[in-house]
Amino acid sequence: MYEQPPGGPQYPQQPPPGQPPPPQKRKAWPWVLLGCGGAALLVIILGVACTVSLFAGGSGGEPADDAGEAESVGMGEPGTVGQWEVTVNGIETAATYGDEFSQETAQGEYAIVDLTVENTGTEATTFDSSAISLVDSEGNTHSSSGSLTADSLFLEQINPGNEVSGTAAVDVPEGTEITEVEVTDTLSTEGPLVVEVD
Repeated sequence: MYEQPPGGPQYPQQPPPGQPPPPQKRKAWPWVLLGCGGAALLVIILGVACTVSLFAGGSGGEPADDAGEAESVGMGEPGTVGQWEVTVNGIETAATYGDEFSQETAQGEYAIVDLTVENTGTEATTFDSSAISLVDSEGNTHSSSGSLTADSLFLEQINPGNEVSGTAAVDVPEGTEITEVEVTDTLSTEGPLVVEVD
């Protein structure tokens, strides 16, 4: 076999004729990165699945209960949502809402909801008239407006066992036919209390 003289140019050693070249060594770092990325993706998927299960009310693979279903009652009948027992006593319409110190004029007309709210929980909580919305015969939902008038239930704090009567005003187009009153407790996962309007 030919040997290069010392100090001459260096060439890679070639395999003898008829033998395949030696296999090249593969780099390990792409596989390490791929494995780490797969593990991170698995952790994210498990985290999302646990979060969805928690908010759906499921636990240990059991199906969620019916806490998200809405209760439906008629006018004058008490219904419960969260820690509130609510009775809608009636609905009147007016062009203005409020008293001599704080009176507001409707864009259309005010549907003024007269209701009684009882705190059935174990601690004082604030009932907000913004929890009231009206659904009309076309399926449109109208939100109540916060008002600081004397009989408004805007941000009314109620102690356990106490009940308060007052109103919530909703600005709707003139002549709107109201079919439902919805009462929502933002601190509860329950669906809204639905009061069917006669």
